[in-house]
Order: sequence, then C-alpha cells, then structure tokens
Amino acid sequence: MEPPGQVRTRSESPLLWALYFLAFVSVLVRMLLRPVNEGTTGTLAYGLMAVFLALAVAQALLRWRSVWWTHAFLVLQSVVVFTLLQTKPDADYYAMLYIGLSLVSTRDLPDRPSIAWLAAFCVLLSLSLLLAYGVEKGASFMPTYIAGCLIVGLYGRASRKAEEARARSDLLAAELGEANRRLRAYAGQVEEAASAQERTALARELHDAATQTVFSMNLTAEAARMSLAEDPGRVPALLERLQELARDALAEMRTLVRELRPTTIAEAGLVKSLERHVALRGRRDGLRISLDVDGDERGDAGTKEALFRAAREALNNVAKHADVKEAQVALRFSDAEAMIEIRDAGRGFDPAAERGQESFGLLALRERLEELGGGLCVEAAPGKGVAVVARVPIRREGS
Repeated sequence: MEPPGQVRTRSESPLLWALYFLAFVSVLVRMLLRPVNEGTTGTLAYGLMAVFLALAVAQALLRWRSVWWTHAFLVLQSVVVFTLLQTKPDADYYAMLYIGLSLVSTRDLPDRPSIAWLAAFCVLLSLSLLLAYGVEKGASFMPTYIAGCLIVGLYGRASRKAEEARARSDLLAAELGEANRRLRAYAGQVEEAASAQERTALARELHDAATQTVFSMNLTAEAARMSLAEDPGRVPALLERLQELARDALAEMRTLVRELRPTTIAEAGLVKSLERHVALRGRRDGLRISLDVDGDERGDAGTKEALFRAAREALNNVAKHADVKEAQVALRFSDAEAMIEIRDAGRGFDPAAERGQESFGLLALRERLEELGGGLCVEAAPGKGVAVVARVPIRREGS
C-alpha cells in the first residue's frame, strides 16, 4: 500500500535505471580490469555481484507493488555491498554501488524514508571503508564516495519531486477538463430550463390573453349570426366589436412573436425593446414600471441581449416574489460600460440564508454576463426589496 498523499508514477525517465546500472557496470569493469584473487575470495566477490544484479532486476520489476519491496531490496543490497567491501581490501570501488542505491532510494521512497536511507548509506559506506582499510586510509576514500551518494541522491529526490509535480499537474488538468465538461453540460441544462420557463410563461400569456380574445371573437361572431335573423340592427355594432377584438388579438400575437424573437433587440434597439417589454408586463402582470435611460445607446448585439435578459429575469422575479406592483428600471451607458438596474421595494430576502440557491434564470444570466466580461450583483434585505444590477463592458470594434 502507498503512504497517504504519496504520488508514484510509472512515466519516469529511463535515466534513473541507466545511472543505476551504470554504477554496477563500472564496478564490474573494474573487477575485470583488476582481476580478483583466485580462490574463495574471488568466487565470493563474483557471486555477490551476481546476487546484487539479480536483486536489482527484481527490484526494477516489483518496486511498484509496494514501497516495502523497495525497503526489502535496499536492505539486501546494502548487505551485499557491505560484504563486498570486506572481501578484498584493495577494491574500494565497490562503494560505488552505494551511490546507485542512493539514487534508487530517493526516487522510489517518500521524503523522510528516502532521507533516512541516504543517511544510512553514508554511515554504512563510512563504516565499511573504515573496517576494510583502517582509519587513515579509509577516511581518505570517504569524502569522494559520500559526496557521490549525496549528489546523486539529492538529484534523485529532486527528479522525483519534479515528476510527482508533473503527475499532480496532469491529474489536475484532467480533473479541470472533467469539471469544465460538467459545467458545460450544466450550463446547457440551465439554458434549457430557462428556455422551458420562458416557453411556459409565453404559453400562459397565450392562454390568458390571446386565447381569451379569440374566444370572445367566436362569441361575438355567433351573436352576429343569430342577430341576422332576430335583430339585424345589432349586426353592425357586433361586427365592429369583432373587428376590435381581431385587432387586439393581432397585437397580442405580435407581442408574443417579439418575445420569441430576441433578435429584435438588436434590430429595434435595447431601449425600444425595453419599452415594449415594460408595456407587456404592465398588461400581463399589472406591473407599473418606470424606465429611465441615461446616455446614448451603445454596445454590440450580445451586450444588448444580455442586458435585456437581465431586465426580463428581474421583472419576472418581481412579479412572482416581490408582492408589489411597482418596479424601477434604470439603463445607463458610458464609454466604458453599459449598466442596467432593476429595483423594487417588495418583501426582499436574506442573501445569507439563500446563498447557493440562485434561480436557474439568474445563474444562466450570471454566466452569460461573465462570458462577456461583465457581472451580476444582487442586493437584497428582508422587507427592503431587491436591486439587480447587470454590467457589461463596451467592446470596441476589433476587440
């Protein structure tokens, strides 16, 4: 099992094992260039080198199963090297194998165990040299090999740190990619929910207004048909009433069509679109809305549509939740930005109590404004109404 928080990766550079086995090969070449004495000592030295190589290969294959495998192999290999240094007093180069072990320990083990092993190798190396050569000669070999252990070990530790950071970075990038995918899917769901809410509102308007008007037209036409036989003098008045209802129905349908076609905002302008919407909310919901415009209208189609949606969503919330029939809409244009504020004096709410419970419409609107570089601010207090402020920077041509 891996220690908690430890990141291990198989995607390491082959330089680690190249350096490790280079140390082994260099020792083997030295042995061949300076033959070991014949007899028991020579056979033992070559046998121990074969054991060390077998342990190194096994360690390379099994090291990913658990860090305890690494500890076990390091213990066995350290014993082998210590024994090698005692077999032939004039072969100090066996100590190079400690350098290879230092690299492996700092690459394969977490911080504290790797530092502990690095210190252990320095102690074992010093002790084995002192036992093999005595204090004076052994001490002369110690600085070179200890420096090699420290330099190579610290390189291995730094390399492992960099590789773990790269692995964490890749993992974070993958998580961010997944989070981005989920956010896009969620944004699509929010947009779909907002569209469904808008369609529901339009269906309600169609039922409450246009359907009732068409029903009245049908009754008037039926009355005119019956009056042809019973009271022909009423027919002109009924036909005039029928014509008036037809004009009302046509006006309602045109209003609904404009609601369904947000491109009219860019075509007619933001101010004109707001005036029409204010009139519609007055007829549909009985809202008395004041519209105040400051500055010359400017901004691209995306800016105007976002501000229009902000007004529409805020007025929807006024009609549903404010318990008042009055609202104020203020539209401001400057060289740097366009801003719209929708304010009511209704019952309001406690923002702290409803944190994270923003409606689908406001959430989608906030995301849209942030995509344009702007933002949405909602100020509210119980009994003091709500103020919704949407800001969008004015993008210049070519920006």
